[in-house]
Parts: sequence; structure tokens; C-alpha cells
Amino acid sequence: MEKPLFQPVYSVVVLTLLFMVFSSSCLFLSVFAIDPSGLSTSRTDGEALILFKKMIQKDPNGVLSSWELNNDPCTWNGVSCSLGRITELDLSNSNLVGTVSFHPLASLDSLSVLNLLMNSFNVNSSSSLLQLPLGLKHLDLSFTKMSGLIPNSFFSRYSNLVYINLSYNNITGVLPQSVLGNADYLQVLDLSYNNLTGSISGIKLVKSCTGLSYFDLSGNHFTGSLPWSLSNCTNLTDINLSNNLFNDEIPRSFGTFSRLQRLDMSHNHLTGSIPSELGSGCQSLIQLVLSNNNISGPIPVSLSSCSWLQVLDLANNNISGPFPDSIIQNHSSLDSLLLSNNMISGSIPSSISSCKKLRIVDFSSNKISGHIPPDICSNGALLEELRMPDNLIKGEIPPGLSQCSELKTIDLSINYLSGPIPKELGRLANLERLMAWYNSLSGPIPEELGQCRGLKNLILNNNLLQGRIPIKLFTCINLEWVSLTSNRITGEIPPEFGLLPRLAVLQLANNSLTGQIPKELANCSSLIPPRLGRQLGAKTFTGILSGNTLAFVRNVGNSCKGVGGLLEFSGIRPQRLLEVPSLKTCDFTRMYSGAVLSVWAHYQTLEYLDLSYNELDGKIPDEVGDIVALQVLDLAHNKLSGEIPASFGHLRNLGVFDASYNKLQGQIPESFSNLSFLVQIDLSNNALTGPIPSRGQLSTLPASQYANNPGLCGVPLPPCTNDIPQTTPPVENGKGRHRPAAASWANSIVLGVLISVASVCILIVWAIAMRAKRREAQELKMLSRLHANHAATTWKIDKEKEPLSINVATFQMQLRKLKFSQLIEATNGFAAASLIGSGGFGEVFKATMKDGSSVAIKKLIRLSCQGDREFMAEMETLGKIKHKNLVPLMGYCKIGEERLLVYEFMQFGSLEDMLHGKMKTREGRILTWEERKKIARGAAKGLCFLHHNCIPHIIHRDMKSSNVLLDHEMEARVSDFGMARLISALDTHLSVSTLAGTPGYVPPEYYQSFRCTAKGDVYSFGVVMLELLTGKRPTDKDDFGDTNLVGWVKMKVREGKGKEVIDPALLSKSNENDVSEVKEITRYMEITLQCVDDFPSRRPNMLQVVAMLRDLLPVDGASASNSA
Repeated sequence: MEKPLFQPVYSVVVLTLLFMVFSSSCLFLSVFAIDPSGLSTSRTDGEALILFKKMIQKDPNGVLSSWELNNDPCTWNGVSCSLGRITELDLSNSNLVGTVSFHPLASLDSLSVLNLLMNSFNVNSSSSLLQLPLGLKHLDLSFTKMSGLIPNSFFSRYSNLVYINLSYNNITGVLPQSVLGNADYLQVLDLSYNNLTGSISGIKLVKSCTGLSYFDLSGNHFTGSLPWSLSNCTNLTDINLSNNLFNDEIPRSFGTFSRLQRLDMSHNHLTGSIPSELGSGCQSLIQLVLSNNNISGPIPVSLSSCSWLQVLDLANNNISGPFPDSIIQNHSSLDSLLLSNNMISGSIPSSISSCKKLRIVDFSSNKISGHIPPDICSNGALLEELRMPDNLIKGEIPPGLSQCSELKTIDLSINYLSGPIPKELGRLANLERLMAWYNSLSGPIPEELGQCRGLKNLILNNNLLQGRIPIKLFTCINLEWVSLTSNRITGEIPPEFGLLPRLAVLQLANNSLTGQIPKELANCSSLIPPRLGRQLGAKTFTGILSGNTLAFVRNVGNSCKGVGGLLEFSGIRPQRLLEVPSLKTCDFTRMYSGAVLSVWAHYQTLEYLDLSYNELDGKIPDEVGDIVALQVLDLAHNKLSGEIPASFGHLRNLGVFDASYNKLQGQIPESFSNLSFLVQIDLSNNALTGPIPSRGQLSTLPASQYANNPGLCGVPLPPCTNDIPQTTPPVENGKGRHRPAAASWANSIVLGVLISVASVCILIVWAIAMRAKRREAQELKMLSRLHANHAATTWKIDKEKEPLSINVATFQMQLRKLKFSQLIEATNGFAAASLIGSGGFGEVFKATMKDGSSVAIKKLIRLSCQGDREFMAEMETLGKIKHKNLVPLMGYCKIGEERLLVYEFMQFGSLEDMLHGKMKTREGRILTWEERKKIARGAAKGLCFLHHNCIPHIIHRDMKSSNVLLDHEMEARVSDFGMARLISALDTHLSVSTLAGTPGYVPPEYYQSFRCTAKGDVYSFGVVMLELLTGKRPTDKDDFGDTNLVGWVKMKVREGKGKEVIDPALLSKSNENDVSEVKEITRYMEITLQCVDDFPSRRPNMLQVVAMLRDLLPVDGASASNSA
């Protein structure tokens, strides 16, 4: 009988099923054989995290407290798992601190998300970025204090990454050319605000970057052209290349981004015009920000095609031509129109009224002409800011502005407006700032403005306004700044000003006000702390009145009224201020300006009070002395009488006080000695009497500021004479007139003894006199050497007794017994042959001591004879500063009105001598490239030490090649640090320009603010670097014409001729085939250009400069440098 055919098949099926069951059982047992709970793989991941935890030094929030192996790692804080494996690690905003590496995380092969945002990890990107798990898709290491380079293989190694954020760190070096070479999945790349350098124009971007939507390289130091190949990333929605050094035209290929929504290329050096393709191709644009560049030409009409546009920011360029009206007509979503500081002409677009969502319109500093459209506002408009200062607008202010019910700021300053201020503006309940200074507005100040309860700034100076100050104005209790100077206002100063608790600046000068100064002004307890500048000759205003940009223009001449003026100039070119006719005719030699932020604090009062040039009479209220934060007080040219209140001694922050041309009587209060910040006082043309207080600042001020006060005396005026007759005690006549004869013998004995003693005394005095005469002759002979024909300097030591015996206060053991007489001998009477240099702070002599050693003696420029205590305190501070790249102060002394500083002598003189001066011409000595690098690194370290290691930090203020000295090992030593601060401490009236640096080294912002900063030192250091690289002086008309070294180098680099600026001596000595050395010089040039950036915020600090220079060292030399 045959077997059924299906039996073999059935057997095969059964065997197959049994095998599958057996295999599954084995697999199950193998998985759970070690750990029945099934946690072996997650526990292994946990062990890796424990290794990472051990590197954390601080965990202030206890985020890692749950990280214990006896807990399931999937339950730990910041950990997420899937199928028993750790897939996400999120420790963002944990404030962890430690020196970490990512090596322990490499074993987490299932990790796809790593977020360590906002922690303080001292991690080196060069190595750690290659220790991450290969499966990562999301990487966020922003704000972690990461430093180092981005490895060349990083982007190709982690090709699965979708999100990369390394922003706000200290990553240096160049961007790898393969940044987007294998970016098949990459959607977000954010490398913003690091210290990346070099050009990215050569980056090769292929079709694989089509997934990229967000690209941010802002806040770095990239140079050259924009990468045209970026247009291959066709799905980009956000591009941010702002705050870099790009210096070419905007590529027309950028018009192919059909999905682009935000494009920001502001704060670069872009040139050319705005390509029309941006408008026609990028019709999805929401934000277009191209401000702070060198873009020229007209605004392309094609931008009207971008119907979704909300922000158009083209401020601070050279754009010209009229503004296309169609751009506004076709943009119903437009929110901000920012066009300030250009050369845009034509009239104000009437279509503004049709833009219902428009909030900000800024046409500041252009050439807009015509009238303000009467219907500029329509019902329902959302306009909040209307800024049109510094234009050519004429006509009247239209009452229709009141239709913009949301208006907060109206600025129409420096135009040609006339007519009255519309009373309808009182309907603007949200109005905070009304600024229309320097126009021809007339009529009274509308009392309806009192309905603007939120009003903070009312700035209407330099107009033709008339009438009284309306009382209803004081219902605006938020007023901070009221300026009505130079109008035709009459009446008395309302005491209601005391009802304004926030009032910080009150300017009523040059009107026809009468009556007395109301004592109620002392009630203005403002809450605005930052100072207008403790010494108005050295600092800018950094914090009065939130949201304002201020300029204090100080009048130091006699051609204009008052001490100067505090101006609001937001949106106005600084140079335009000095073109205003009323300012142009004045000797305004100093201008301080800057944007301000308010930091609220208590115990503050009115800071700026100007009531000069009125008809005020009566006494100055004692209560003015209670305005403790007052910094500028101008009461000049009134009819004030009585005495200066002694309470003024409480005005510890007062910097400028002018009460000239009044009828003040009495003495200058002794309490004025407490006013240590006073830099300008004028009490001339009064009837003051008595001595000028000798303590404090008053005796250091010019005599002209006390002139025409017949009863005043004392320094700086002639000395006070003592008219009180000297009396002698009367001789008593009495009973002792006739002495008894018995006492005559005693008188004879006493007389004999007295004669003997007198004879001995005479002999002693004669001996002492002879000895003194010989010593005097010796001193006279030595001192005569100081005034001899061959002496190199003049001396003022006549009032000093025994000057030769004065000791030199020293900080070095070998100079402990040094005296002034030895300095005279060591310099041969400070002869011309010993003079080795001179500068803004004094003359330098070489002194050869008896033991053969040499020191350098700096004789400071003559200063006021006051300030000995400040001088010695400053010297003691400077003497403690020691660093191998600083010239140490070895000692100091004061003789009469002269001050001498003793320094270590530097054998090779200054860098200036080596590059341009006597060392180069006399010895034919040319610095090699290795020597120049060494000098650059040394000078950088010295300046870095002053900025970051000294307490308090020291700003050099005059960094230049002549202040970089070279010792016997050609090591750079920075000199003259602290000199500017010393000079300003001793003579507060020295011109600020002498403290702000040397021409060619001065950063551009100093010409605007005269505020010395560490970033200003960085700029000056960059100029020194340029000298090393080019071999040229900072200023030379033959080489640079009307520009300077910095401008010439930047121009050559923009033209692609950077190699032409390199010192030929370097190129001739180097092997043309030595590509590495040429590349190294180029890298030094890139760092230098960062230092001389026009914008201080984009310059590196000296710590970063030192780090960048260290990164350029060869590997074998790095350790040596670090030890140094």
C-alpha cells in the first residue's frame, strides 16, 4: 500500500516549527541570561554616563543627583530611552560646570539627541567633536564655552545629523570646506557668535544640501565674498551672515531662494547695489536686513513683489534716490521700515497711511524733503514710532498725526518745520517722546500735552516757542527729560517741577525766565543711576534715560553761551551735530555720545540742571545741595545774589558748575573741597571774597574761572595778604622796677655764663654754616648742571629744600638707597646725550649707574603741583604690576614740581626704532619674521595681562610701537601703561585728545565719544600688528594720502591685493616656495584685521587675540609658549 504524498511535507513543516521554537528560546535565554530584568544594555549605557558625570565639578541644581547605577538609567534626569537603550540626553540649562570630553558618550550607539545647551564645559572642540556617537541626529552644544577648531572630518563623519548648533562659543580657525559636502539630512546649521575666520567663498555646496533650511554664521570674522554656491541649497528659509567682515557684492544667485523668509547680512562691508533678483525671486521674504554696510544705489522696485515682507532694514548705508512708493502700497503686512543714515531723497511716501500694520517708520538722516503728508495717519493705524530727524522737511506739523493713536515716539528734530505745535497731539495717550529740537516752531507750548500722561521726553530746544511753561504739563509725572533751551519762554520757573519724581534732565537756558530758583527742584528724586560721566572730560554717558542716544557737547571756548548742551540725537549722524549752524560757530571741541540703557536704583535725583542765560534773581536755594546726583549745574548769566550754599559740598558727583556773571557774594564754601569729580567751574564776574579753598580740586583750576572777583585770593590767584597788625605784649611796670643791690652779683654771674654759652654756640653755628656752605656749593654746582646749556630739559625745583638729598622710592632691592643726586650724576646732569626718547607723557633718559648697570628715567610732563597723594598712590599701584611682557616700574620720586619714574632699561629700544627709526638706519637691522611673531605675541600677552589680570583692570589708552620696548632677548615689553590714568588723575584739565591715543592708532569711536575702552586698546594693538606686517608707519601722506595705514590696508584687501601690503623685506627674505610661511603671514593679517574692525563689538578681546596667536604656533612650540 502506497504512503500518502503529504506525509513527507508534513514532517518537514513540523521539524521547521520545532527549530524556530528552539531558536527563539535560545535567543530569549541569551538576552536574559545575565540580567533577568532585561536591563543589561541600558545599564551599560548608564555606566558610560557615570563616566561623563565624574567630569562634572559643579551641579548647582542637583540635576545629576538621580544618576546612580542602582536606578534604571532610563529614569535619570535628562535621559530618554527606547527599547531599553538611551536615545536622548538633554541637560540643557542645567548650569553644570566641568572640564569634559565626549569620549564616554561614544559608546551610546543608540543616542540620537544630545542637548547640552547653557552649561559651562571647558571642552576642546578639536578632539571632542570626533568622540560623539555616530548615530547622532540632533546636536546642541551652544553656550557651553567650547573652544578650539572644527575638525575637517566632522561634517563627513556625522552625515546623519539633522540639527547642529555650536553657537555662542569660542570656536576658532577656518570653516572646513566640506561643511555641507555630505549634508543629505542636515536641516539646521548654527555656528553663530564664535571666532571663526577666513573666507567661505570657496565652499563647495552641491545638490545634497537641498534639505538645509536654516543657515547661521553670524557674529564671526569671516572675510571675502559671500558663497555664491549657497544658492544650491534651494530650500533655505533663514540665512544669517550678519556681523562678519564680508566685503563684496551681494550675489545675484541669492535671488533663487524661492522659499527664503529671513535674510540678514547686516554689519558687514558689503558693497555694490541691492540686486533686483532679491525682490523678483525671493517673494516669500518676511525680513530683509542689510543695514550697516557700504551698499549704494537705489532701492530696487522689484522688492514690491515681496508681498509678505514685514521688516525692511537698510539703515546705515549709502543708498540714494527716492523711496519707491509701490513697496509700501503692495505690502499690507509691513511692520518696520528702517532707512536711517542713507542719502534717500524725494518726499515722504503718502502711501504710508495705507499700511495699517506699519509700526516703525525711520527716515532719520536722509535728504527727504517736502511736507509731512496731512493724512499720514489714518484711523486704525498701528504706527508707534515716527522718526524723521536730520532731513529737509518743511511746513507745519500736521494735526492729523493725532489719528495715530498708538504713537509713542515722534522725532522731527533738525528740519525746517515752522508754525505751532498742534494741540491735537494731546490726544496721543501713549506718547512717550516728543522731539522736535532745532526747527522754527513758534507759538506757546500746548497745555493739551499734559494729557499725554506717559510722556517721558519733551525736547523742544532751539525753536521760537513763546509764553509760559504750562502748569498742566506737570500732570505728566513720568517726565524724565525736559529741554526748552534757546526759545523765548517767559514767566517764572514753575515750582511744580518738583512734582516730577523721575525728572533727570532739565534744560531751560537762554530764555527770558524771571523770579527765583524754586527750592522744590530738590524733590525731583529720579531713579536713574548711571553717571553722565564722573569726569566729563573722560567718559561717555552710559545710562541716563532708557531708550535715548545722548551727546554732551561741551563748550570750552567763548564764542557761544553756556558750558555746552546735552542733546538727543538718536538716528542723527554724529558729524551732523557739528554742522548745525548754532553749534558750528561754537568751540565745541569734545563730544561724548552713546546709546544708553537705564538701570534702576534708589537714592538718585536730578542729574542735569541748566538755567543759564535768564533773568533769575534771589538766592540759590540751600535745597539744591540735596540734589545728590547732580552732575551738571549751570546757573550762569542771571541776577542771582547771596552766598553759594555750603550744602553744595554734598554734590559729590558734580562735574561742571557754572555760576559766572551773577551777583554772588561771600566766600567759596570750604565744603567744595569734597567735590573730587569737579572738572570745570566758573565763578568769574561775581562779588566773591576770601581765600579759594586749598584742598580738593579748586586750586588746580585756571585763574580765569575766578576772574573779576576783587575780594578772592589764593591759588591760582595771587596769595592772600594778612592786613591784621602784629602786636607785641606790653611791658609791665610795677613793683619789680627797682631791684635790690644785693641781687647785682647774681646778675653778673648769669651774664658771664650766658656769654660763655653764646660763644660756644657761635662756634658750633659757624662750623655748621661752613659745612653747609661747602655742601651748598657742591649742590649748586650739581644743580647748575641741570640748567646748563647742554641740558636736555628744564627744571622747576626752586621751592624744594635740599633736592639732592631726596630719596627715590623704589620697588627693587638694588635701588633701595638711590637719591636724586645719583640720578643727576648717572645722566650727566640730564644732558642731551642721555636723552633717548620723548613722547606725550615726558622725556626718557638713560642713566648709567656707578656699578655699570643702566636704568631709564622718565621725567613726566609738568603738571599741577597738586595731587601728590594721588601720584604716590598711583605709583604704589603701578609698582606692584609685574609681568615678563611689561616694563617694570622700579622707583619714583618727586622734586619740587617735577616727577621722575625709574624703569628697567631696554637694550634694543622701541619697536618703532626697530621698524622705522634709528636702529634700522644706524645698524641696518631688519626684523626677521620670527622676531616679528615673537614681538606680536609678547605685546599681546602684556596688554592681555593689563586688561584681564590686573585689579582694577588697566586700559593702556596709548598703545603704539614706541610703547613696545625690546629687551636684550628681543622680548616685547609694553611700556607707559597706567600713564594716561596717572596724568588724568593729576591734571583733570588736560585735553582729552592727549589721553585718547596717538594719531594713526586711535580707534574711530574715540573721535565720537573720547571714551577709552579695552576694545580701543585692541584696535591700537592691531595697528602695531600692521606695522609689523607692512613695515610702514601708521600715518604717511606719501604712502596713504588722506587715509592712514589701516584704511590703506583695508582698501588693498578689498581689492584682492592683500599681498602688496606685506613688508617687502619679509617677502625677499622668505623662500617664494615656502607656501606655509606666506600662509602664516596671511593668517596674522586676518587676526590683525579683526583687531582694527570699525565696530568695537566685532573686535576680539586680548584673551582671544592671545589664543588666536597661540593657535598659529607650531605644535613643538606651543608648550613653550604656554609656559611663557
